[in-house]
Amino acid sequence: MNDFMEMHWGYQVWEQAATELTPELGKEFIDQIDLLLHNSGAIALPLASCFSKHGDTLSQWRAYGNDGTGYSIGFNADLLTKLAVRPLKVLYNNAEQIKELKAIIKAIHEVEESEGNTRDNDFVEAVTRLAFDLAAFKNPAFSEENEIRLIHLVNFEPSNQSLRIFDAGGTSHGKPFPAQPINFFMRDSVPVPYIDIDFTDMGNVNPIEEIILGPKNNALPSAVSVYLETLGIPNVKVKRSTASYR
Repeated sequence: MNDFMEMHWGYQVWEQAATELTPELGKEFIDQIDLLLHNSGAIALPLASCFSKHGDTLSQWRAYGNDGTGYSIGFNADLLTKLAVRPLKVLYNNAEQIKELKAIIKAIHEVEESEGNTRDNDFVEAVTRLAFDLAAFKNPAFSEENEIRLIHLVNFEPSNQSLRIFDAGGTSHGKPFPAQPINFFMRDSVPVPYIDIDFTDMGNVNPIEEIILGPKNNALPSAVSVYLETLGIPNVKVKRSTASYR
């Protein structure tokens, strides 16, 4: 994550929700949820591919579009969500974050009550999934990004005196998705893990539908269209940004 606080924001929302729920659901239940949330970080690591619902926003060009000289790529959302990922729409309003999280915790509690408070594998799985879904909560200061996150979990396992990361695969386009090798890139001095996911389903689909040229991009839309067609990426709408930025 570019913003260090993103690693903690979701847990802060949980702390607020837990404080409000403790009188109603009991400290013992809240403590069990909290323990599983803490332990989830030793089980798996969420890898995120981040998108925006809006393809032509000036702040995005400045932050991520090579100071307005880059490209904004528009994807078919239906095709992307068929990948081995969990799509999350980012929620920025803190009050709504707390409200949504409280509703989820109450639903888990209701199921537990109906099943005799077994705290079985279904309970552990539900709370562990919740731990990673907290990535959908973000600081309201970033609301202009209108972000959608595609999350893919990779796992930790013991290795000598430390841990190693491995991918367990998943399901993509309704078919088994094999485990992928873990790669790393350097963000300044920090090694960051990632995996490559083929979003073309082995060349069977093309999820790229639109390209927007940045407000300071000097390329001709027609030239970019020829470039894409030549590479075998057909029928992509190419246009210029409407943002005024020089």
